[in-house]
Amino acid sequence: MAPLAHLAMYKVCNENGCRSSDILAGMDAAIEDGVDVLSLSIGGPSSPFYSNLLAIGALAAIQKGIFVSCSAGNSGPYNPSMENEAPWILTVGASTINRKVTSTVELGNGVLVDGESLFQPKDFPETPLSLVYPGMSGDTNAMFCAPRSLNNTNVKGKVVICLRGGNIGRIAKGQTVKDAGGAAMILTNSQSDGATTVADAHVLPVSHLNYNDGRIILEYWSSSLSPVATIIFRGTVIGDKSAAPQVASFSSRGPSLASPGILKPDIIGPGVSILAAWPTSVDNTSTNAPFNVVSGTSMLSHPQNPPAEYHRLGA
Repeated sequence: MAPLAHLAMYKVCNENGCRSSDILAGMDAAIEDGVDVLSLSIGGPSSPFYSNLLAIGALAAIQKGIFVSCSAGNSGPYNPSMENEAPWILTVGASTINRKVTSTVELGNGVLVDGESLFQPKDFPETPLSLVYPGMSGDTNAMFCAPRSLNNTNVKGKVVICLRGGNIGRIAKGQTVKDAGGAAMILTNSQSDGATTVADAHVLPVSHLNYNDGRIILEYWSSSLSPVATIIFRGTVIGDKSAAPQVASFSSRGPSLASPGILKPDIIGPGVSILAAWPTSVDNTSTNAPFNVVSGTSMLSHPQNPPAEYHRLGA
């Protein structure tokens, strides 16, 4: 985005988290080095500005003419859940983009609904497979496809419906289905997740659907004597004007607790399914593809057109 920019990085976090003293030390070092922009993809719960060390460090930066941009946090869609709400910080929320890595569910009644998955197998059968919903029993673990919850369920060779949530990772749900012999997974959003879907590097064929389309799947399953489905993998589709820009469900909301009279976040930017370099392969094949797709407000806290020297602070 800025080929002539100079990029400086200061490590202030480790596997145990980010100590406030380390964050301040990193900000002090950046100020001393004379950077033009500070970008921080870290934060914490709302607190008074006089006790918020990140806000204090940002104030010292802007007094030196340094622009400070911070992520709003990933605790949405609940109010108020925002981080980094000091008025002298540019607080950035996450929006969708008009690119989707598409996996389309085709139901036995001919209905097509588009979902997403970064894993795009070329050999998944077009022949419809039995569609099952283990959560019909009322077992919460099976509903959310928690680890080992499907081991005693007949899902072998079938397309399995799993609900998003339950403190179970999206990819972990697919691993549960795969371990139980399932052929594919349809991951449906909860109401709070709304329309936000994510292109994940799944371990088996998957279509991640928004809340409304997930209802279509469940209604078909409950009304059919022999429900079947398959997944069609269509690769990257660009230009869906209806898909963006929408505020991502996970993007933290205002109002600001520390200063309710100040509207926050200030702006939104691309933060869903962002493609970038990655140190290890995540494509579920034998090839080495050092790229991954990640979502979060950390993806977008940097300015889109930074000045000559640009600094990123974080893990």
